[in-house]
Amino acid sequence: MSRRRLSGAGLGLALAFFVTLGMTDGSLGAAWPSLRDEFDRSLSQLGLLLATGSIGYLVASSGFGAIHKRLETHGAIVLGGAAMAVGLAGIAVAPSWLVIVIAAVLLGAGGGLVDTGINAHASLEFDVGSTNLLHSAFGLGAAIGPILIAASLTAGQTWRGGYAIIAMTQLVVLIFVLRSRPRLASQDAASAETGTSALSNPRTQTLTLVMFLLYTGSEVAVGQWSFTLLTEARGLSVGAAGAWVAAYWGGLTLGRAVFAGVGPRIAPTRIIKVSITTATVGVAMLWLDAGGLGFVGLPIAGLGFAAIFPTMVSLTPHRIGRDRSPAMMGYQLAAANLGAATVPWAVGLVAESAGLTTLSPALLVSVLLLGLLHLALERKT
Repeated sequence: MSRRRLSGAGLGLALAFFVTLGMTDGSLGAAWPSLRDEFDRSLSQLGLLLATGSIGYLVASSGFGAIHKRLETHGAIVLGGAAMAVGLAGIAVAPSWLVIVIAAVLLGAGGGLVDTGINAHASLEFDVGSTNLLHSAFGLGAAIGPILIAASLTAGQTWRGGYAIIAMTQLVVLIFVLRSRPRLASQDAASAETGTSALSNPRTQTLTLVMFLLYTGSEVAVGQWSFTLLTEARGLSVGAAGAWVAAYWGGLTLGRAVFAGVGPRIAPTRIIKVSITTATVGVAMLWLDAGGLGFVGLPIAGLGFAAIFPTMVSLTPHRIGRDRSPAMMGYQLAAANLGAATVPWAVGLVAESAGLTTLSPALLVSVLLLGLLHLALERKT
């Protein structure tokens, strides 16, 4: 995997796009209370809005291979960026709930194309350090999004002002990307010149997809269920629980920034192995709750999870083959999106039937399964 570490405009544009992706994902939760009041929606209809966006994302990312054949990477990213800009603007000016839902589908589809296109580009053009930096930019954007919404509300404006700013930011990034074709199209020529990897076979592909599903599901499940575990099962205050869950996500973002610097000096498979081990230790600490300090395991788990997804992205051409990498990236991100929905749901079913104390062991099982999948993939590749 002789990829270079990019420090110029190509990496800068990719980072900017990932910041806007994070801003988009992070803003809805902050905007929802005001948005639902304006359109007289029930609290639970946030789930409907998230589901419609996920459907758009799944369709677009799963179909990325076909779109890539027609438009190549640069064209697919531009199309996705334009769809995101229109979706964000549509939400900002929506006169009705129906327009919000339609815009959410468009926003999800655009995000699926941008996410898949940039990850496919990164897997072929960036080294593992740059790919980790790319994903830390998403975390930065996810932190900025709620701040923009809150600032808009505090300034006496509505949630629409925050979405308008994000839409304009997306449009500015898109304009720069439109001018960057040589820097975002190099992978297409490279992949066309390189034959399919002999390592690419149905078993490898299946294991890879399941690993993306289980990793993302485990990461999201720990983040979603830890607050409930700490407050309802262990009696921690709302403020303290919120701080420790924030420390989990902070560890995830910080870890990716750290691996952006040290990642190129470590073999990717070793990064994943060490990361899964660290995440397992963190989740085990959360479960055992020794001395009532199980919450300390959350930032450790976050640090452990940090480098896994970016490094798996970086390994895609090696495991699947350069020519198949763009199409496979779409399936991988679709699997990740599916995992983010199904694994937390499955953990919740376990907790509902067996009690909240089963949350942490259920989370630990998912992380252990992730480790077994990695070992199986190592034997294949």
